[in-house]
Amino acid sequence: MKSYKLSEIADIQSGLVLSRKAAKENTNGYLYKRLTLRSITDECLIDDLSFGSYYACEPISDQFLTKKNDVIIRLFSPLCAALISEEYAGLVVPSQLAIIRCRDDSLFLPGYLSAYLTNGRSIKALTENAGMSAQKIIKIGNIAEVEIPCLPIDDQKMISNIANEQLNIISLYKKIIEQETLRTKSVIKDIIGGKK
Repeated sequence: MKSYKLSEIADIQSGLVLSRKAAKENTNGYLYKRLTLRSITDECLIDDLSFGSYYACEPISDQFLTKKNDVIIRLFSPLCAALISEEYAGLVVPSQLAIIRCRDDSLFLPGYLSAYLTNGRSIKALTENAGMSAQKIIKIGNIAEVEIPCLPIDDQKMISNIANEQLNIISLYKKIIEQETLRTKSVIKDIIGGKK
């Protein structure tokens, strides 16, 4: 089975250095929503509650805005990659994250790339190349060198669907846990502050 370096099948770049395009005052300029490091969870989900506001002094180039089927990867450990859906298009990507865009003539599906980049072997290889520092920083060059096996499209679809299904289940469990936590706190508060 042939493998390709990620740089052969996709365009890879880091996000925008926000200070370069920031408006002098938060009330002037072009308002965008932006991703933060917390926007990609350890489970590789997009957390829309962690989006920040960003005022730019000029319109931001499309190359720094999320598009459907982009794979966004966190450049700090723990390494996580997330596939951008249509609802999360148009967000500013900061320099702590990298953008991976499959080329139009690519033999690879974005969902498969995202799933492959978050499997154990890929993460281990990338974090080993990040050196010995406590806060491991992943370099764009190391991501570009990751070799991706070229599976038949049907297999890529299957992997993409399985990974997406897993993310949906994790997301659902997280929502249930959040709701149960709120319910428990409310019950305890009612008991403690109950009628005298």
